[in-house]
Amino acid sequence: ATTCTSQNPNVSMKLSVIINTITIACASAFAPISPTKTHTSLTMTWRDDNIITLVPKFKIHEGKKEEYMKVLPKFLEKVKANEQDTCVFYGFVGPTEDDLVICREGYNSADGLLKHLANVDAELKAALENADIIELNVQGPPAELEKLKEPLAAFNPTYYPLVEGSFRSTKN
Repeated sequence: ATTCTSQNPNVSMKLSVIINTITIACASAFAPISPTKTHTSLTMTWRDDNIITLVPKFKIHEGKKEEYMKVLPKFLEKVKANEQDTCVFYGFVGPTEDDLVICREGYNSADGLLKHLANVDAELKAALENADIIELNVQGPPAELEKLKEPLAAFNPTYYPLVEGSFRSTKN
């Protein structure tokens, strides 16, 4: 136990509270995380991560940036309108100086990702008139990745199976 002394009792009390809070926070930070479905720490509740993440990287064709960028809001509108039950997150990053754009996408299942591909088929075709997918990463639980191997084969993705025990916050 740490004791704080000061001529001013208010300062002594505040220092004691701060030290106790830091001690609790440090102890919690090094506590092992339970492999069960949820784990509660000081401010967060955790659960198993079962998100399917799709990360396509697009290379915009020379001179086609403006046309390509016009398609992106259409993707966003379509996802917002039709995928509330399956999409966890969705957005584009870029373009970079060398005309690369990635899409950050997360779904609650392989079926959710397949629903998404059907939903944005026209937008994807329009985007591919002005860019190429030069890399495609798919991340998630191994059983869900298996469901995607045949439907995504034409894109030649790299699959990253999620390590057992991975977790995410229940807040998002």
